[in-house]
Amino acid sequence: MLNSLHIRNYALISSLQIRFDKGLTVITGETGAGKSIIMGALSLILGHRADTSTLFDQSEKCVVEAVFDVSGLHLEDFFTENNLDYQDDTIVRREIAVSGKSRAFINDTPVTLPLLKEFTSRLIDIHSQHQNLLFQNADFRTDVVDLFAGIKSQVAEYQKVLSELKDSERQLSELKQQHQAALEKQDFLQFVVKEIEEAHLKENEQEELEQNIEFLTHTETIKSNLFQILQILSDEEPSAVSSLREAKNLSAAIASYRADLDEMNQRINSSYIELKDIANELNSLNDRIEYNADELEAMRQRLDFIYSLEQKHHLTSVSELLNKYRSVKEELDNFSEDEEQLKKLTLRCQQLQDKAHKCAVQLHQSRNKVLPALQTQVLDYVHSLGMHDAQFVIKLETSTTLLKNGIDEVKFLFSANRGVEVAELEKVASGGEISRLMLAVKSTLSEKSVLPTVVFDEIDVGISGEMAGKVAALMQKMAQRRQLLVITHLPQIAAKGNSHYLVYKEVEGNTSRTKVTLLDAQTRAVEIAKMMSGEKWGEATLKAAQELIEQ
Repeated sequence: MLNSLHIRNYALISSLQIRFDKGLTVITGETGAGKSIIMGALSLILGHRADTSTLFDQSEKCVVEAVFDVSGLHLEDFFTENNLDYQDDTIVRREIAVSGKSRAFINDTPVTLPLLKEFTSRLIDIHSQHQNLLFQNADFRTDVVDLFAGIKSQVAEYQKVLSELKDSERQLSELKQQHQAALEKQDFLQFVVKEIEEAHLKENEQEELEQNIEFLTHTETIKSNLFQILQILSDEEPSAVSSLREAKNLSAAIASYRADLDEMNQRINSSYIELKDIANELNSLNDRIEYNADELEAMRQRLDFIYSLEQKHHLTSVSELLNKYRSVKEELDNFSEDEEQLKKLTLRCQQLQDKAHKCAVQLHQSRNKVLPALQTQVLDYVHSLGMHDAQFVIKLETSTTLLKNGIDEVKFLFSANRGVEVAELEKVASGGEISRLMLAVKSTLSEKSVLPTVVFDEIDVGISGEMAGKVAALMQKMAQRRQLLVITHLPQIAAKGNSHYLVYKEVEGNTSRTKVTLLDAQTRAVEIAKMMSGEKWGEATLKAAQELIEQ
């Protein structure tokens, strides 16, 4: 339950501390006094967004702090899973900085707004008159049935499967698009592979061809130079070889006379042997070199073919052509893998579709099973609120497609008068009838809910007279099972409160401030008298107010 609420520097509130008890707490005050401001501050605790326009003093931060008694709610695992320190009296705090930046804390540990919302949604439920419009929301109508049936965990499991299905369907769609694009260029890729395969390219082939063509093109010059070198080395008289041989013989004759002469002789001898080998190799090379016009033409044609292939594929070397061949071949291989992946993903989607549909059917059966009891309980409350001839029917329309919460579209059908066929609630019910029906629904769900605190924010709009007393009695009954905070304009409801707070506005200088005070028995009777007759209440009205409280 909510133990206390501290508000500082929010809207018209400079600083405010409110303590709450068990049972029914009523909050009253004139229009514009600031009751909605208190609800706005409480909404910050529930994780709603805020901005700097809510600051009372634009030079200081806003702080809203609530203390909740969470003992007995079995929330220890939630604290452990989210690395929070568990305390029976848990402190939830929101801070709005001057810059507009917002921070949230649970027991002084910083938390995100989604985590704050998840936590406080287990502690408190706020219902305002504007929420009567929720009857028009399909998700709300479905939630009413699911909460009564106690199948929220089943719904979560279904939504998990549905999420997996949508992810798989998205992946399948993307893969199909990729596969279709691959199909469109498959023929081209196969042509590229075949063309490069049939070219029988080899690494460094282009460089070797260019070198060989250069060599054959200059065969005549090469042979001419080789011939002249051979003439110098071997054929002329005296030739280089014969002259070096004579020098070798002369050095050999004196080599024994001193070590340096012997060393010189060895070097001359080595030079002679080397020069003789060179002459022999040159002679052999010269004999092997022949100009072959056919071979030269074949090389040129092959090189031209390679050049044209490179130009066709916007490449500059055989190495790049071979790399392209390998990459295209791999892409074609992947095409086969894509087909296999398509089969697997298609099967996965079908399996998830079947599983989701099975879960949705189970949800439909669970919902359908509780409809008679839910309709009966809501109608019991509706009848107790004075609509004795009202009819309320919940209809499940099944869809052929999987929806967010299954295959059911939940319809609320209503009739306030005997003999009038039921129709969709939002089309036939008045504002007061919708308010009473919402109260009946909330009362029914409160019996199933473990929420320790429920807040009703002026949901009694359009209700008066004898009906107000019945609404008050119903709220008093609800408050026996949980903490109930009610902001009201009705004296009948205010009189039922275990505690009563008055919200009022006080002017200090040029500034208006919202204040809250806890009323005692005497001031409470006066406040209810004012609610009954306005500022001109008299002793008779005061006595009536006291009797209303005593009842």
